Amino acid sequence: MTATLLPWTAARTEAHRQGGRLASDAAAHVLGAGPLRLDLAAALGRTLAGDLLAPGAVPGHDNAAMDGWAVAGPGPWTIGAPIVAGALPATERLAAGQARPITTGAPVPPGTEAVVRSEDAAVDVDGRLVRHTSCTRRHVRPAGEEVAVGQVLVTRGTVLTPPRVALAAASGVDDVLVAPAPTVRVAVLGDEIVGSGVPRPGQVRDVFTQTLPTVLRTYGAEPVAAERVADDADTTARVFDAARERLVVTTGGTAGSSTDHVRGALDRIGAELLVDRVDVRPGRPMLLARRGTTVYLCLPGNPMAAMVGLVLLGGPLVAGLLGRPLEPTGSVRLAVAVPNDRPGGLVLAYRTTPDGAVPASHQTSAMLRGLADADGLMVVPAGGGLAGEDVPPVRLPWV
Repeated sequence: MTATLLPWTAARTEAHRQGGRLASDAAAHVLGAGPLRLDLAAALGRTLAGDLLAPGAVPGHDNAAMDGWAVAGPGPWTIGAPIVAGALPATERLAAGQARPITTGAPVPPGTEAVVRSEDAAVDVDGRLVRHTSCTRRHVRPAGEEVAVGQVLVTRGTVLTPPRVALAAASGVDDVLVAPAPTVRVAVLGDEIVGSGVPRPGQVRDVFTQTLPTVLRTYGAEPVAAERVADDADTTARVFDAARERLVVTTGGTAGSSTDHVRGALDRIGAELLVDRVDVRPGRPMLLARRGTTVYLCLPGNPMAAMVGLVLLGGPLVAGLLGRPLEPTGSVRLAVAVPNDRPGGLVLAYRTTPDGAVPASHQTSAMLRGLADADGLMVVPAGGGLAGEDVPPVRLPWV
């Protein structure tokens, strides 16, 4: 396995690319790994597997945009039978000088020139409709104004949010093809990790088996298991070898000490190492590997470093698995000078102020306090950044 220390931007791109490759390979070779057809309610929050075309126009007919009267010709108008929403479209043409009361959304009859709003007209003593406020707007929504038949409603790789599902329903869609949520197994490596209570000296609390699955689920994955694993070369290799999920996420064991067995375990099971370390702090000793249709995202054991790795590589990796585009980073302006006198990017949790981004307090690779109240992560390049300069941020999925 060859070391491939990468800049963080290149590592994000590679994680996204590998996710896309894995999804394609799995769909081609594994039964049941292709797109799923779900009804709209079940598809909420899922990722569209192909462009969604409109089976019907929106609106499907010319209709009233306001409560009032459908009119033809100049007023005053004689008043005919009312038309309400849900009624079948009228077939009789509205002649000049005629008006029919109409409710919002109801189909306007043929010959309608405008809908006069209720507040713009009144019925006079002779029973005729008389406009008392001038208006040049028609207040008629033409058929297909919002969506034409066959038009692309939502593009492939898009998350189906409630408004997008509502738009699909408005056009007559009943079900959609979505990408299968990649299954994930989380393994927290370390003899020193305990699951409850105040740790004694030499121990630390497990902060990952509950939180990492939640973050991965936010990205669109489907966590199926989370377990603690002893610092043992054989046990680590067995966990890796037995995994049948699309994604295995581990914490700990990625450095070079006598109790760090991740590299050796990946080598023993014949995994291909795709990314070996990323040029950032914290999070530098993160790894990405693949065997068959399973990809292994191996994060450092320190809490902040692991969270940084999950955000930097885990988000793009799951996006690739789902067919989503890589999320752009953008920029954030520094409110204060931030030094970085070492090579590589310095990843900092930040808070947003009126003057820009300010690094949160209490943050090292072993701390979580600064991240707990952060608005995002920012990556300060080697050499640091001055107040007023822009640096790239990375969105936190829980903010």
